[in-house]
Amino acid sequence: MHLLLTGATGYLGKHLLAGLLRAGHRVTALVRGGDPARLATVLQAFELPSGLTGAATLTVLDGDVTRADCGLDETTLAQLTRASPAAFLHCAGLTRFEAHLADELQRHNVDGSRIAWQLAQRLGIPVFHHVSTAYVAGRTRQPFGAADLDCGQAFNNPYEASKFAAECELRAAAAATGAALVIHRPSIVVGGHPLGEHNAVSTLYTFMKAVQFIRECCRRDEERGRHAFARLGFRRTGEDYHVPVRVAADPASTVNLVAIDDVVSTVLAALAQPVAGIRTCALTGSDIPIADIERAITGVMRLSGVSLVDAQAFDAAPRNAIEAHFHRVTQVYAPYLFASPSFAPRPHASPVDPVALTRDFLAQLGGGRRRRAPVGQLALGTLGIHLPRDYFSALADGAVGRHFLARHAYVNATIGFALSGSTPDVITLRFAQGTATALPADAFAGADCRYDLDAALLMRIVRGEADLRASFLAGKVRITGNTELALKFGSLLGMYYRHLDDHVLEELTA
Repeated sequence: MHLLLTGATGYLGKHLLAGLLRAGHRVTALVRGGDPARLATVLQAFELPSGLTGAATLTVLDGDVTRADCGLDETTLAQLTRASPAAFLHCAGLTRFEAHLADELQRHNVDGSRIAWQLAQRLGIPVFHHVSTAYVAGRTRQPFGAADLDCGQAFNNPYEASKFAAECELRAAAAATGAALVIHRPSIVVGGHPLGEHNAVSTLYTFMKAVQFIRECCRRDEERGRHAFARLGFRRTGEDYHVPVRVAADPASTVNLVAIDDVVSTVLAALAQPVAGIRTCALTGSDIPIADIERAITGVMRLSGVSLVDAQAFDAAPRNAIEAHFHRVTQVYAPYLFASPSFAPRPHASPVDPVALTRDFLAQLGGGRRRRAPVGQLALGTLGIHLPRDYFSALADGAVGRHFLARHAYVNATIGFALSGSTPDVITLRFAQGTATALPADAFAGADCRYDLDAALLMRIVRGEADLRASFLAGKVRITGNTELALKFGSLLGMYYRHLDDHVLEELTA
């Protein structure tokens, strides 16, 4: 078949693309920026034969589901119409749970799904496949099956609500037009190649990264002779680490995990079936107790001392630095640690082994538990900081940069960042009295100084891989407004990021 695919660079989308190519399908992928090299990089982990990724089987177009017609011009639309794709596979979306991203989730998951549907109708594509989530079930505790949708449920986060709203819109549109719609509802997808750009991960893998971060911080602190973590009860015997840390969770509660290969094979099978009207495919897997997942992750990483406690007990006693950080980086997943919807068992679902998942994940990171990753980069990863807006939100919330702000409390300035590239954005912050405050978008024009640079370069600067001042001198950063202030501030940032590992350890144990 010739298939049109969105979301090919995402976790599920890249696995689906690899599966489609292996199955002999011809794919046109809509990728923001339209860069074939980016997609080629994404597919490297799958080791596909070169013939499967050539121009005859894979076409990359510059497409963005947040723009009308996905940003395609009339010439491209005409070409796609003549090419007659057999199905549209809509995998694009934003998988983030934070409340402050509600508007972005609406734009990508609800508006984006509507735009993708409208494009499919304009191109005359007969079947629309939409990747939703089993967690449109929200907080319902009654059995939730493929035929269920609106049962008056509340939602744990704006992600669940956005996927529910998208399903409602698509179902209404399909019912009104008689077009064929297939909705796929995976639960928490695991396995395969979970690492995204800059080692980004989500859901279960966030917990793995958080445990890895704790191990690495303790090791680095001990080797530097600071012994700040020893005062929190840390001790080490060879490669075995003991860190007393409480985690708010119900050990008996379960989460439903489905293997990525299971999801891909089910979607591929659905492509081969004739469709009329609306069909929903439940893609649930294994219900695994929280306690089993905790034992798997900490066992593989040889970390003892973790205690799962109820929310009341967790809040009753003061949190130590490690507990506070772990809770901060995982709090968006907290509802899933205490309750889960009841999904109907799915026959022939592939079993999921959390021990094997943890081992595979560490192997992909490189070097397993002995890998000595930079603490600063691990801290950013555990906090889900992959984009400039993530970083500046964390800075304003005090999750990062506390030492930088405290040491430079004398800075009294409004500073703007105009970011270009694949993730353009405009961000303005007010620095005063040791705090950073995010300002509305219209404050950018009145900022004391403004940096204009690529978003990817800014994240390299944040990770300590590049220097703001040096990038300016190399012509990669444009400054407007008070240039002297901008260069001084850039120098302060550079010194902080060059020693990010030290600052993270200090902030974590302060």
